[in-house]
Amino acid sequence: VTADALRPPLYGVRVLDLAHLIAGPICGMYLADMGADVVKVESREAPDAGRSVYPRAVRNGEGVLHLTVNRNKRGMCLGVKQREGRPAFRRLAAGADVIMEGFRGGVGERLGIDYDAIKSVNPRLIYCSISAFGPDGPWREKPGLDSLAQALGGLMAITGEPDGGPVLCGAPVADTLGGMLAIQGILTALIARAASGEGQRVDASLLNGMLFAHTARLSVFHETGEPLPRYGSGHPEIVPYQAFEARDGWLFVAAWVDRLWLPFCKAVGLDALGADPRFATRKDRLDHRAELEAILAPVFRARPVAHWMEALEQADVLCAPINDYPGLVRHPQVMATGFITEQDHPRAGRFKTVATPVKLEKTPGTIRTPAPRLGEHSEAVLTEAGFTNAEIEQLAARRII
Repeated sequence: VTADALRPPLYGVRVLDLAHLIAGPICGMYLADMGADVVKVESREAPDAGRSVYPRAVRNGEGVLHLTVNRNKRGMCLGVKQREGRPAFRRLAAGADVIMEGFRGGVGERLGIDYDAIKSVNPRLIYCSISAFGPDGPWREKPGLDSLAQALGGLMAITGEPDGGPVLCGAPVADTLGGMLAIQGILTALIARAASGEGQRVDASLLNGMLFAHTARLSVFHETGEPLPRYGSGHPEIVPYQAFEARDGWLFVAAWVDRLWLPFCKAVGLDALGADPRFATRKDRLDHRAELEAILAPVFRARPVAHWMEALEQADVLCAPINDYPGLVRHPQVMATGFITEQDHPRAGRFKTVATPVKLEKTPGTIRTPAPRLGEHSEAVLTEAGFTNAEIEQLAARRII
């Protein structure tokens, strides 16, 4: 059997995707890339904000965020906040394998579409809730964003220069980690269902993604009780392990073990530094961090990034250029991954997007269909769920779909 003849790994799995913006839609995008039939459910009156959140990046009325994270999905409108729309949602849920929602805490319960209300119509259902702060605790009903999760979750406190204030990570890492945790939870629950025949609730949150990201550093804090200060681009235990400004840009250098110290000194033209007792061991270099950084900074500024990359790579010292977005998408290693790709859309035309981040040799994720128009597949999805033409027309007349 050839790879082309193999079905996608999630073929036959139907997902109702009720999430907006980034975390939930990224989860749905991955499932759809891997072959699941993901139906994006939106309200006609309040569609996904991802369609318009970046007004500078709209192509013929289509927001590029929406075009990326909702590819391979079908789209329908269903007003679950309208009382008349909830029975229709329950009928859809009866035939679904997964429901994935991003409501703030308590909303699903108030609407009567939470897991406890839905599981009776489909005991095999996997119901994934993606929230900012989790299903328990005093913040369970608090609305949240990536930035709030970075703040509460400790990431901002340890990001930034030592003499500056907290800094928000430039990429929405809390949203992305939250979405990835949801993917893992759903796939794990599908494996469990294959053995037991039973569905279950899955909870993923942006806050838990942030806490998980602190695993290594929290282990140190729990042992020492000492909070981690901000080190800029530096490391709390290793020097040099940080960004340096070169003549035409920046690079990151990591002489992270003692055996690399002398090769590093030779590569940067400071052989005598290798004999300086102040910097002989990792602990010595850490104790004299400020003095060492003051010596190295003007040396790196004297030559371009390309020079330092070549010299350090020859010495087997870990290093990388610090790319901005233009440099990132043109870097040969990034290009070799195939992660930056293109897709066609009937309204937006051809645009650049990202590929599936995990590669499977025999059943890879693929980009097959464009992100749906608002409500594009409403009638088809309802028909598949057993709704009659008369029922569909009635729902449309009341603007529920």
